[in-house]
Amino acid sequence: MTGLTRRRALALAGAVATAGCGALSNGDDTTTLDGAALRELVADGSPTVPERIPVNISMTHFEATETRARDLLDEVPANLGPDAIPNGAIRERVSHAREHAVEAVERAANAPSDYERLDGFADARPEARFAAASWRAIDDGLTRDDLHSDATIVREDRQALRERHEYLGADPVTALVVHAAIERRLDTHIDTNRPRRYRPGNPLGVGELAEDIERARVAVDDAEHLYDRHVASLDDSPTLRSRYRAARETLRDDFESERADLPSVDSERPWQVEGVDVSETPAAEALEELYRPLDPEYELDWAEGSLARSLVRAHRAVVDLRAFESLRARVADGERFAIESVDDVSAIRSEALRAVQSANADPSVPVLTRSILADETDRLAGVDAELADADDEERATSLRYPVSTYLTVMARARELPSASEHVASTLRT
Repeated sequence: MTGLTRRRALALAGAVATAGCGALSNGDDTTTLDGAALRELVADGSPTVPERIPVNISMTHFEATETRARDLLDEVPANLGPDAIPNGAIRERVSHAREHAVEAVERAANAPSDYERLDGFADARPEARFAAASWRAIDDGLTRDDLHSDATIVREDRQALRERHEYLGADPVTALVVHAAIERRLDTHIDTNRPRRYRPGNPLGVGELAEDIERARVAVDDAEHLYDRHVASLDDSPTLRSRYRAARETLRDDFESERADLPSVDSERPWQVEGVDVSETPAAEALEELYRPLDPEYELDWAEGSLARSLVRAHRAVVDLRAFESLRARVADGERFAIESVDDVSAIRSEALRAVQSANADPSVPVLTRSILADETDRLAGVDAELADADDEERATSLRYPVSTYLTVMARARELPSASEHVASTLRT
């Protein structure tokens, strides 16, 4: 679970308020489902959509980032005993960091797409640097002050790339995905003002700063490579900056117009639909999750942050709006999505899988659709992993949140192709 939702908080408050006055009904807590059947349901896995980017990443760059990761790992002995690091807590932390980095490097090397391979090494390198720098602090006296020059170089390189980054591209849709990926990396920086977990004199404090520097270093290197490869693939191309700004304004107006056309929604209880009670079903969780970014009380700042990334957020907002509207309409028509048997779980999961497969096969704007679909299939896999660990008997109430994820994935996937077409049309107009 990812925290207490508003619906759950309200339910909890109600339960506390009525304590001693009889139990508040929260659904049938006695219904149990066969855990073996749940495990069998997810045994074959779910579809995956690897994240991709329309840039030809060079093998030289891959080799360099992988070599860097493995070189960092080689700096740390594979077996650290008490003689090497007497402090058991520090020894355990360094050993675990190295182990996790080794696993991350292997995952990256076997990633299903070039872009996920790039991201995989970007995830592995900071943890490998943490282990390497912590060990050097113990073995060779490395200090945080010794790392300041590295931090300065990364900051200078990041600023230089920011200054030359321009929104170039032959097609504004394809280019958007590239520029958003570049911006995401340029938004990674070394925050020297954030609270640190470890004291400066602690070897792990040295590792912590080195980890931040490495994360920023790989982000700048990858962003620069993506940008240079993208620009090299273009003939003369005008800047898309003004087009992107205009598209953002249009998408905001369209979003606000569509939101205004929604039937009346109680922002405190967005799962409530007149004449239908889904308060204790996965539909309530799903409707709340989908409505959260739509709530005017927490208005999306359309101009916040980098331009391309703000357009990606706009795309997601359109998807969530339409997904909320369509799921709410189904609830209004009488669908409750209650969980009373394994068959109920299977039906909702199957619908989510079909929606993902259909969206992935849609030929209209795959570069936009699949960029969101990759995240949604990761969420599918996460729920499948939960069910794969089901107890022999699972209470139906414990499945509300996992199954609500199937519902949100289904609702988003169904609306993705049309939302992507809308965004693409706006960008190209």
